[in-house]
Amino acid sequence: MASRKIETIIPSSNSPIPEPRSGHRCGSDDGNIYVFGGYSPHYEDYLFRELWRFNIGTKTWQLLETTGPFPSEVASSCLVLDKGNLIVFGGSGVPFGMCNSKKLHVCSLRRLQWFDLSERYSSKEENDGEDVSPIAGYGQSMVISRDKELYVFGGTTGLEFNSYLYRYSLFKQTWDYLKGDNPPVPRYRHELVCDEDPLNGERFYVIGGGMSSRDPDEFFQLEKIQSFSFASGRWNEHVCRPSKAHGFPKRRRCHGCVIFNSIVYICGGYDGAHMFDDIWSLDLATFQWEKLPKILPYHVYFHSATVTPSGCMYVFGGVKAINSNEDTRSNDIFKLWLTLPSLAERSWEVITSCLQGKRGFLPDLKKLGIPQHFLDRLK
Repeated sequence: MASRKIETIIPSSNSPIPEPRSGHRCGSDDGNIYVFGGYSPHYEDYLFRELWRFNIGTKTWQLLETTGPFPSEVASSCLVLDKGNLIVFGGSGVPFGMCNSKKLHVCSLRRLQWFDLSERYSSKEENDGEDVSPIAGYGQSMVISRDKELYVFGGTTGLEFNSYLYRYSLFKQTWDYLKGDNPPVPRYRHELVCDEDPLNGERFYVIGGGMSSRDPDEFFQLEKIQSFSFASGRWNEHVCRPSKAHGFPKRRRCHGCVIFNSIVYICGGYDGAHMFDDIWSLDLATFQWEKLPKILPYHVYFHSATVTPSGCMYVFGGVKAINSNEDTRSNDIFKLWLTLPSLAERSWEVITSCLQGKRGFLPDLKKLGIPQHFLDRLK
């Protein structure tokens, strides 16, 4: 079990820092956190059509200069990071719901170049079976399978909420509309996590979500969750078990959510009346909920969470106040190990903590015999 110590990361003194925001999305590898898009009513242009990279080792932010067609609608898009490629679907501009996207963009992080895959979209209606064009919207969630197929579920047009499920083949470059029995209730700002069931294969799970109302009944409970099997194409319902001490987490949307070693972690969020600072885990082997003994530094929603391959969760940004007169956004970044880090990871953290604000240290690290895969994280 990890120590559950939450750390607020202070960027290097010589580092630029992104503007506070909400509605952005994050992805990560072992060396970097990537922050895409976002929104703030206090920003002149409202939308952040930008991609930032936070280097974990040096604690420095960098605004990445990319080429190609950068997405225009960058609020409440959905995002996955797959082997050096940042994949982004949907999103809204301002005013919300008046300029929605159904485009699929891919950014090569090696080349820092964007590609618009929607140029090959079909002209068929969005709910007409195979080779369709998906519905435009925002607040969806997306996962990628081992077979390089994207699954996008739910979302809103700003007027209506849906429970549409689309699958996109990165090999065929086509969308299919999947019509299954008993799908989850329409919703937005839920989260999807993908996991492998030893008996039934790969599937994704739908965690939380709601509608735009402030009525808690329009937020979806976490006593039961639904999953979709890639192999059978069927929806299944799973009854969860409450924490003995704390029961079930309160229903919510706009929360952070990651999965590591078949355990789902949720943090923060909003239920129409209250914001949250709590952190919960759900073991997908037993569907047992547990409340972690630590909380986020403050209540927050519309933030984004990501987890590194080594098991460290990072949380960035979000809305810190419900009061519309304040509407305070964050640009803080928090860190929480979800597992006990290996001795090598602990050693690397100690080494990088001594590098803050220093330059030209890479040759010295090489002389110390530090493995190249760790040095590559600094690039």
